[in-house]
Amino acid sequence: MGLTSELTLKFKIALTFHASLAFYNVFLHPLRGYAGPKLDAASQLVYVYHMLKGDSCKYIASLHEKYGEVVRTGPNEISYMSVSANRTIFGTKTTEDMAFEKNPAVYIQGSGAASNILFASTREYPRFKKLMAPAFSEQAIKEQEPMIQQYTSLLIHSLRHNRSGEAYYPDKDGIVNMGAWVNFIIFDILSSLSFGKPVGCLPAADYHPWAYVIFGAMKHSHFVQCAHRLKPYHPILQKLIPDDISAPYETHMENARKYLREREQDRNVSRADFASFILKGMTEDELLDNINILATAGSETTATTISSILYYLVHNPKSYHKLVDEIRSTYVLEEEITFNSVNSLGYLKAVIQETFRIHPSVPVGLHRITPKSGSHIDGKWVPGGTWVSVALLAAYRSPRYWRRPEEFIPERWLGDPEFESDNRHIWAPFSIGPRKCVGIKYVFSPARIFPRCADWRALSLAYLNIRLIIARLLWNFDLEACPDNIDPHEMKEYGVWQGLVPLNLKIRDLRAAK
Repeated sequence: MGLTSELTLKFKIALTFHASLAFYNVFLHPLRGYAGPKLDAASQLVYVYHMLKGDSCKYIASLHEKYGEVVRTGPNEISYMSVSANRTIFGTKTTEDMAFEKNPAVYIQGSGAASNILFASTREYPRFKKLMAPAFSEQAIKEQEPMIQQYTSLLIHSLRHNRSGEAYYPDKDGIVNMGAWVNFIIFDILSSLSFGKPVGCLPAADYHPWAYVIFGAMKHSHFVQCAHRLKPYHPILQKLIPDDISAPYETHMENARKYLREREQDRNVSRADFASFILKGMTEDELLDNINILATAGSETTATTISSILYYLVHNPKSYHKLVDEIRSTYVLEEEITFNSVNSLGYLKAVIQETFRIHPSVPVGLHRITPKSGSHIDGKWVPGGTWVSVALLAAYRSPRYWRRPEEFIPERWLGDPEFESDNRHIWAPFSIGPRKCVGIKYVFSPARIFPRCADWRALSLAYLNIRLIIARLLWNFDLEACPDNIDPHEMKEYGVWQGLVPLNLKIRDLRAAK
């Protein structure tokens, strides 16, 4: 048999196999009774196509609007957007056998070895959490305030005193890419917390080369997931990932390793950083992996949230002026704006909550696998080994749960009777259960007299960063939208939202002459 004939035969065999598999997936698979597009049920190709295109979360949201709260989105995959499904999948489980483990096809990095808190199995997770929890205690968070105040002052000084238009400074008309400056301050803060020193974005008024590759590294992980969704072809497909996507990941890991080793050699480094809390009990590789997760995930999500807050405020003048009035009527002196005092800003809290709703910093569904014995979800039995997730973007913008869901309305969190029908139980931007974000602690009011109101506070470094930076910016400057900005909802998503997107604002200094 000639080479051409042999290749033709192999192609026909492969084609027959995949056609038969697609037929089985659509008509014979245990999930065949679930609603959803037939092409999605037949193969992962449709979902992977949207992942590569950067609109998979919006695509899943469109399926939920068409098919309802439960949709079959792949041969062995179901997407939910109900409160009960969220509690079943992510809530506390009594035994390890009942836990919904993280999906290894989704939560994969590098070699695929899980040596960090994000990817760890249910068995390994408590060890990582125990080692890392002290870094996020209330006392540890408060120790970071002087450093964060210092960087915020540097941000304000740079926006106030340099109107050259050079680098990323404001131009002579006061127009500045505030999205870039948000990235500068957050990356300097996170690099200080992770490696004992900032990378220096703020003083340079420019992106550090490492900051450029952070988003690329996360995009690379997204493309690796695409490859693993198409097993058994994933080894070949991973090699086909373009160099401009693979290179940032390698550069990022080299930088992380270099900075962590320099931190350990610098005897003058501040000890109140992440590594100082979690050095003991982890191997060098585990420490690197976990610090890397904190630095990358924390910087991208926090910067995205602050930029989104600014966008939605300047494009919603009523909300903008209410928040400005709250901040400027509360504080006479800028020194009064502290971690403790910003907790009292009720409208700012509502603005942040509404931003997390309309534009969650992590839009993708958090993927799990049902226990081997299977589980009931939304009152229906789901076989063991099924891929399940809750579609956050779909749920947070669905008219099933929210009145006027496409509009930015912070008042819905403040007891406005118009929004009494909103189902806030679906809102869980930091997840729920034993594996919710390690840096979040919810503190509920003793008497839940107003269950519809925002009667909790979230104690987290990211949350306090956001409040402090927003409060000090709006105390010092008036902000005005420019016409060339992109609605954050229109950005592409690759697990997280597309990075390095400009947010051009005109700023007017209120305090320079005082």
